[in-house]
Amino acid sequence: MRILKGITIGAGHFAKIQMDAWSRVKGAKIAGIVSLNKGDARSLAGQFEVPFAGDSFDEIAERVQPDFIDICTPPDSHFHYVKLAADRGIPVLCQKPVAPTQEESQALVRYCKKRNVPVMINENWRWSAWYREIKRIISSGVLGTLFHVYFAMRTGDGYGDHPYPLQPYFKNMEKLLLYETGVHWLDTFRYLFGDIRSVYCQTRTWNPAVIGEDAVVVQLAFDSGMTGIFDANRVVYTETVRPPAYGWMMLEGDQGKLRLNESGQIYVTLRGSVETEHPYEIPIGWNGGCATGAQQHFIDCLHSGADFETDGETYLTSQNIVYACYESAKKDAVIVIK
Repeated sequence: MRILKGITIGAGHFAKIQMDAWSRVKGAKIAGIVSLNKGDARSLAGQFEVPFAGDSFDEIAERVQPDFIDICTPPDSHFHYVKLAADRGIPVLCQKPVAPTQEESQALVRYCKKRNVPVMINENWRWSAWYREIKRIISSGVLGTLFHVYFAMRTGDGYGDHPYPLQPYFKNMEKLLLYETGVHWLDTFRYLFGDIRSVYCQTRTWNPAVIGEDAVVVQLAFDSGMTGIFDANRVVYTETVRPPAYGWMMLEGDQGKLRLNESGQIYVTLRGSVETEHPYEIPIGWNGGCATGAQQHFIDCLHSGADFETDGETYLTSQNIVYACYESAKKDAVIVIK
């Protein structure tokens, strides 16, 4: 297998997580890092033994001659860097959200499609080991017909005068919990349970130090007939700040139920039996190995020519659900997903 060479754009908090994941991906290596802060780029490059680093995409691209670009910067810069890659015909792995607005996100996807450049949105949540295992359990049929899912997101990092210490820019975002974090679960729910037909959403801003919403409750109706609730709050007290699974989940079917705890452990209770732990392997790496899983999928697809699970057009549907939630909260009404 040929080793594909890539450039990572960005050197912030999450770029470090992605670089750690790239060190475990087979069939690829990062050969260059670009950041507006040249010092940060060189520091991250030194940490992961990357040969080229700087603040000029064109300069690093000429040196590396990359097979792919990994964009790990804030959303308002995504379109700029995607264009640079697409104009060179280089496949793109782009962090979510795709762009600041749905219209710009659509334009970004169209730009790549017009130039026949593959683009995958790096929605890594669905690659957490516990969600891949839950998908296998669902597919086995042991839970029977699924009726309802409930997820309580409790991160505990949004309290006080200086919230979100790992990503302090969160507090100035006009759209926060749904736009930046909630989309993870909306996309993962689509992966696990199929398309979402409608949403009813309520939002709150409890911490006066932030601009956007820091608590939401979303009621979901799926095409399959099952229902769901995404109940998220980043302010309430939790014993563990940002636990591995960011909260806990209950999934109910007519033949059994499944419980995911905040550490990623899975428990199953079948009809007529008692709750037992479902053993499985959780790989090393951030959030159940989800960053490694997503990036490995991207590279595997580049090698094989297979479709990405979260290609640009597919992921726009998940983002569309986010904007439907905001519309629902504004109108205090159920919104049907178009």
